[in-house]
Amino acid sequence: MREEFDHANWSGIKYKLTTKYPQLTKADLIFRDGTESDLLRMIAIRLGKTTRELQKELE
Repeated sequence: MREEFDHANWSGIKYKLTTKYPQLTKADLIFRDGTESDLLRMIAIRLGKTTRELQKELE
């Protein structure tokens, strides 16, 4: 996920994740500035994946 991680492209990523993984809640996907790694790690744990696996999936 090398493109800029910001609110604009987070909306698209969030849509893809909720479509593929309906068990993710809105609370799971709240983006806060400066917390990209924490957010991805938490989502990966929730999905039973590693952060690396999630990043590859999002690319």
